[in-house]
Amino acid sequence: KTRTLISRICSLLEDRKIRPSEITAVTFTNKAAEEMRSRLEKLPEGKRISKELCIGTFHGICSKILGDRGEDFFVADEGLMEELAGKTITRFDLKLSVSRFLRELSLLKCGIQGLQSPVTEEAAAYYQEMLEEEKAVDYDDLLLKTRKLFLDEDISAQEKQFRYLLVDEFQDINPLQYRLIRAWGAHSEGIFVIGDPDQSIYGFRGSDAHCFERLKADFPELRTIRLRQNYRSTPEILSCALPV
Repeated sequence: KTRTLISRICSLLEDRKIRPSEITAVTFTNKAAEEMRSRLEKLPEGKRISKELCIGTFHGICSKILGDRGEDFFVADEGLMEELAGKTITRFDLKLSVSRFLRELSLLKCGIQGLQSPVTEEAAAYYQEMLEEEKAVDYDDLLLKTRKLFLDEDISAQEKQFRYLLVDEFQDINPLQYRLIRAWGAHSEGIFVIGDPDQSIYGFRGSDAHCFERLKADFPELRTIRLRQNYRSTPEILSCALPV
């Protein structure tokens, strides 16, 4: 999929003459982002293109946007989050482990958990208040704060950065990441996502293969391109895998 995303970027740059500074490509891992930069640097003027084009994870891009806006924060490390989670569990006598509390809180922030969440609104607010007293944010907060920024303020300079928005591994996004894509893409001239709903395996952490259906509903003009040729697997592998 990364190769397909790079091909799309090259098409925007070479065929449509789009400025690199008007393209943002979202990946799920820093390794994938570095791979894309490395490949783009092999193009003519690749060093300049790679520097101007925004490539990164959701959290990396959000962190840079908030930092450029002068936001005063740091991303809480695991130790701090576990300490605050422990205090919250004790304060509200929750029957949860620290890791379970943080996992459930993340699902709550992403809009996945509802009334059935074992983390109450009061407990979540208490944890968040302590986090803010430390001038810290967690990874979900990075996305929430950035989305709020795009919805509440006139940030036309950064809107140019998302004139063309590309998202890799779309099947892995959660509802909060989808809402962030909508906020980033509100003024885009083109949104390009690549993914495979059959490869959606991260439901336990909030991903939802129905994001493809939601995208079609939100963008009726959406065009779907199916890559039907398999270049990786031998016929023997496919003949076994497809029935499964």
